[in-house]
Amino acid sequence: MSRLRQTLLIIVFVAIIGILWFVGNDTGEIVPTGPAPTDTAEVAPASVPRGIPHDGTLDPISIDENRPADRLPEYAAAALLDDYRDNAGAADDRYRGKYFIVEGVASGIRREGAEVFLEIRTDAPGQVVRAVLLPEQICGPAGRRCEVEARATMVRRGQKVAVECTGAGLAEGGTPLLNECLVRGGAN
Repeated sequence: MSRLRQTLLIIVFVAIIGILWFVGNDTGEIVPTGPAPTDTAEVAPASVPRGIPHDGTLDPISIDENRPADRLPEYAAAALLDDYRDNAGAADDRYRGKYFIVEGVASGIRREGAEVFLEIRTDAPGQVVRAVLLPEQICGPAGRRCEVEARATMVRRGQKVAVECTGAGLAEGGTPLLNECLVRGGAN
């Protein structure tokens, strides 16, 4: 056989093996390739373990099993600050006393007396959102609990963070304040 025929035979053989491999490994599952559907009516039942990431993110429901499994509103720390700067009264109506998730980048963990709080950066230089952390945090899947100091060691400056909290208005200096906060997720 000539060199050309040998090369063509090898190419055909490899193509047939490749086709058989793909056909043999087909599981029949249809894998969506587009963005995930955003059905807001879909809420996890209260019996489902919380705080377990799905596709790398946590569902926007409370990680505290003592709270309802309702979908929580999500806000960026910068948007929270902007709302208070634009109209503090309207922002108080929207956030004060409400339970929601705030996302941003950690500026640092601080302690003042008995309170431990997480500062979350905003777009404004020197302005942060202050999240006062609960003394008992949820530190793992299925509601494993730990003290705030242990949870605080999992957060690093510059890391993306999310907290679920109750809005508490403005602190001194115009800093948005969040109370009774749980840090969501792990150390990324």
